[in-house]
Amino acid sequence: MSVKRPPAPPPNIDGYRYVRLLGSGGFSDVYLYEQDRPRRQVAVKVLLSGLRTEDARRRFESEANLMAQLSTHPFIVTIYEANLTADGHSYLAMEYCSRPSLDARYRQGPLGVDEVLTLGIQVASAVETAHRAGIAHRDIKPANILVTDYNRPALTDFGISSSGTDAADSDVGMSIPWSPPESFKGDAGNGTRGDIWALGATVYTLLAGRSPFLQPGGNNSQRELMDRISHAPLPPLGRADVPASLELALATAMAKAPASRFKSAHAFALSLQRVQAELNLSVTPFEVLEEAPSAGAGDADDGEATRVRGIVSIDPAAAPPSAGSVFPERTERLPARQDGRRLELEPEASTVLRDSTADQRTESGSGARRRPWTWVAGAVAAAAVAAGAIFVLNGPAPEAAVPDAPVSRAPANALEGLSGNVVPPEELDGRVEGTEAVFSWTNPDPRDDDLFIWTPVTALGQGEPERTGEPTAVLPLAENDRTCIEVVVVRANGRASDPVRGCADE
Repeated sequence: MSVKRPPAPPPNIDGYRYVRLLGSGGFSDVYLYEQDRPRRQVAVKVLLSGLRTEDARRRFESEANLMAQLSTHPFIVTIYEANLTADGHSYLAMEYCSRPSLDARYRQGPLGVDEVLTLGIQVASAVETAHRAGIAHRDIKPANILVTDYNRPALTDFGISSSGTDAADSDVGMSIPWSPPESFKGDAGNGTRGDIWALGATVYTLLAGRSPFLQPGGNNSQRELMDRISHAPLPPLGRADVPASLELALATAMAKAPASRFKSAHAFALSLQRVQAELNLSVTPFEVLEEAPSAGAGDADDGEATRVRGIVSIDPAAAPPSAGSVFPERTERLPARQDGRRLELEPEASTVLRDSTADQRTESGSGARRRPWTWVAGAVAAAAVAAGAIFVLNGPAPEAAVPDAPVSRAPANALEGLSGNVVPPEELDGRVEGTEAVFSWTNPDPRDDDLFIWTPVTALGQGEPERTGEPTAVLPLAENDRTCIEVVVVRANGRASDPVRGCADE
């Protein structure tokens, strides 16, 4: 049994006045200080050990640069300063988020579906922004999602993040309940698909009031949790207000094989937006970094300058701009400033403010916290919100995008990738063979890389969805009930058909 260590004494930092302890972790303590100029409260993260080794210095500088690079995003904690205390301990002065973190929230009980969908999309936009900059977070969990004074989530703790070019670092911590199976085998890849798992596990946790594989009253040792995460199917949430489409979205985000998960945080967010539309909820905008305009002739000699993209908010509820929406589907590493100062966005010509609603908790004073950012609006077609809105999945994709790859354009409708007339399966036939039910079907309009998702269906609800490339399914006979399944065709671009249901007959 481990004994919790006492926090280290708060250091004296020039220009800051100590207020109180905020929390302690395995490698650092976090304190509340009041900064003199400008006068404001800030959270100061102080590493326990000094920067005695080159590796420690590299990791500290990496976290500072990564957070500075990304902290212009509305859902990533802002960093103000990175420096050393008088006794040689490194510290980060960051935005102070006064409200309880999502970790504290879920421990008080499950959150509402509406709020969780909004939070999931907002945090996914922060994760996607990091991924497009070539950065994997590698420790997404409720405790690392703080909540600002304006009740907005803010992703923090990039201390074990890595860029796509960094080698794997074995000397880092990980949070087992939200870690993907491959992390236990030392095969985390470039980390982006692991972030998808952790993001799905975080959304699940907020809905369940516990981590996905924790068994209340059971054996929840680290070894048991790792075994369940690696081998056990994801337990259904079992909430009456959670639709099957949301259960399926979480099961896909937390697929055991990384290639079977969503190909990006954006794809996961699209699935959550589709659930919002299905439930007739307001669709939360997805906010990402916009590709900077191409340089003119006058900029030909500024090759050493830092280039930063402005933020784009893809709002499916607004009318599309006449020129179409810009949505870069690539990953690239943004250069960090060498002096460690915060990166600044170039001001846009104008800023369109959002309507203030109780649900959105819009920051009326967000200009003081974030740089101006651009709104790029898309439209939700009536058909996308109509009946038949079924969750769809994205097929496997390469683990990492290639820097400087051609920029693709997204549809004006942010949900367009989830709609479309995909022909459902036909000739779904089921038969009983011994103690199993065997199903087969045909794909009337086959395309390259088509997949099928079949889900057991009983009078009590739906079982664990399965993905397959073959038009067949085998499963044990249901007890005291007919054995039935639903089958969906899923295109490589994520579009899906309506489900078709069939039962096995003797």
